[in-house]
Amino acid sequence: MEPYILLIVARTQVLARRLRAALDAEEYVIRWVPSTSRALDLDLQPSLVVLDLPPTGGSRSSARLKDTFDVPLLAIGQPEQPVPEAVDASLLRPCQRQHLVELVENTLLFHSPHLLSAGQMSLDTETRRLQMDGSLHQLRPLACQILAHLMARAGEVVPREELFRRVWRTDDTDNTRALDVHIAYLRSELEQNPHDPRLIVTERGVGYRLEPPAGELA
Repeated sequence: MEPYILLIVARTQVLARRLRAALDAEEYVIRWVPSTSRALDLDLQPSLVVLDLPPTGGSRSSARLKDTFDVPLLAIGQPEQPVPEAVDASLLRPCQRQHLVELVENTLLFHSPHLLSAGQMSLDTETRRLQMDGSLHQLRPLACQILAHLMARAGEVVPREELFRRVWRTDDTDNTRALDVHIAYLRSELEQNPHDPRLIVTERGVGYRLEPPAGELA
């Protein structure tokens, strides 16, 4: 997977340094420029733009950045500072580094072209990241595929043989023990009590049914 490119537009490098220190360098490339005009001159296609809102409000800068790059825009501003209409997500100062990192990850997730949603579950099938109940989970490759198929048919029973055939891409469904192993892994990661599963429910002799948490993602 190609790394995300984060374009930081801020008067100083403090914000860029904080993100470099907190994010995995193999997954994120951080580019910093001191102004919107400098950003617009770049030959770059970022995954996300992070704008440190100027005291004047930043509506014009936000709109220009959004129109030029057409990617999610995250803004950081002062308390009681209005959030420009073009902004997709915002955070107020003072902000903890952990909250900033979580907002970066969530904003990228919510705007992913590889996104599946079911109830309060949101899965990026490219990065294999799942958000559920406010927490992010990094899933194993096969487990991600299994969950994606269950999410696509949330509330329905998916037969074991069909699930195995689609994920392992084989017509030989005589030995589906590997499926049991990955279902157990998903339950250990996602269920409050893996021994009494309420999310991934077994329908005896048939298959599995996903019952996602009720409601919609914020």
